[in-house]
Amino acid sequence: MKKLAVAAFLVLSLAYLVWPYAILQQLNGALLADDRPALGQLVDIEAVRREITRKLNRDAQSAVGEVSNAFVDWLQEGIRRLGSSAVERLVTLEWVRSQLLGKCAAGSGGGFLPQVSYAFFDAYDRFFVRLGDPGQRPLYLQLRLDGLDWRVTAVYY
Repeated sequence: MKKLAVAAFLVLSLAYLVWPYAILQQLNGALLADDRPALGQLVDIEAVRREITRKLNRDAQSAVGEVSNAFVDWLQEGIRRLGSSAVERLVTLEWVRSQLLGKCAAGSGGGFLPQVSYAFFDAYDRFFVRLGDPGQRPLYLQLRLDGLDWRVTAVYY
């Protein structure tokens, strides 16, 4: 009985560790198939907007890490043009899709997966992904466990 419990624990632990990598595979598949409903299920666009808005507020804690000058410039231009509704109007599922498409390996048909240079847990319920090398303009994703689903909750570069 004890061996069975240990074996079950090991199998469940392994499944848990592999789970967000499987979600990345699903995300990549939805992107390559241009399956926007599936992409929408994997991306919590409201959470992505919330994290970017928190990053803009220096007093709030955000899952968005250090951002590039290009990201800051993009946001500032949007705020100048669109005012307080900039994040809601700029950060859409289509924007997330275009960011991911921008990291797809040219001609390989493999989508963005060949560009994953780091992917691992930040916490038991957070999974951090870097697409591209740190010296170039990488794209960062954070996935968060929401109930029984891993979903993208932060996107930035």
